[in-house]
Amino acid sequence: MGAVLIGLAGSPVYAQQITDPSPGVGAMDVEPGTPITATFREANGVSVRPETVKVFVDEQDVTSQAVITRDFFSYRPTQPLSAGEHDVLLEFTNTQGTTRRVTWSFNVGTPIRAAIESVSHNAGNRPLAANEILLITVNGTPASDVSVLLIQDSQRVSRLETREVSPGTYVANALVSNQDRTTEGILVARLENSDQVRFVTAEQPVQLIEGATTTTQTLSSQEVNATVQPQTQGQIPLQPTLTNFNDGDPVTSNSFTLQGRTQPNASVQIEVRAELSVGGFVTTTRTLLTRTVNANADGSFSLPVTDPLGAPGTIYRVRMTASSGGQSSVRDLQLVRR
Repeated sequence: MGAVLIGLAGSPVYAQQITDPSPGVGAMDVEPGTPITATFREANGVSVRPETVKVFVDEQDVTSQAVITRDFFSYRPTQPLSAGEHDVLLEFTNTQGTTRRVTWSFNVGTPIRAAIESVSHNAGNRPLAANEILLITVNGTPASDVSVLLIQDSQRVSRLETREVSPGTYVANALVSNQDRTTEGILVARLENSDQVRFVTAEQPVQLIEGATTTTQTLSSQEVNATVQPQTQGQIPLQPTLTNFNDGDPVTSNSFTLQGRTQPNASVQIEVRAELSVGGFVTTTRTLLTRTVNANADGSFSLPVTDPLGAPGTIYRVRMTASSGGQSSVRDLQLVRR
């Protein structure tokens, strides 16, 4: 049945001139940016005069922003519609000179925006050997169904389930075996939430077995009553680490401080870049700072960081290069703006 038309001076009539309204009459949980459209159809030789069409949404005249032809009209809201009921009123004159109105309403829901912010793993900088653990971290919309596909040299596909260890942080792990030899593995994360599905591929390929060296570290033990010798400078690794953040941790404000540790009196060059995906297709990159700080006598250092934009979803890529005694060591990690 067509939409209900109400003539300006007459009683309600059922007409077939306005059909296929979208969103539909009484539609629920409509996306906030959904276009509003309807089709004009000739009935009994009578049609709509497109130059007379006026479009109102919630009593606001949006005619100038709508596309109107002899066959249809279409209007895309310039701003996302708020959650709740919205009314559409279409006013037009037909080829018989009669002015009519058609109205309908629909409801905009409060959608959960499914998104994957980052995918990282520990098999990119060096190949993993047999019996090591492949660790995968996915950051995205909390309370989602997240899985990971590992495509090994375009020949074998493995699916790994994740668990949400904190809101929006998902972790998967797998024991590497000798049969997992992979030169170029593609890691694809899949996130599903409220019928929305997103896919993101990890930046670095996964390397397993080929070229791997065992890096197992064994810690020495001592008697409980033994005297613990203080750690000397030579025993403190040069590679810088952060003491207040782990890789993939969230930051909750536009300003935060990087606190870390390296060898005493080493110099640490810190570069922080901000990356933000726009519309899922374009990624903008800004260098927030490149600065060198000196570690103190116990190897501690700190540096405040401020992002004047600080949009949620921004990924902060941090590179720290520590130098001492003619040697240098690099550590890369990323933080996510919540």
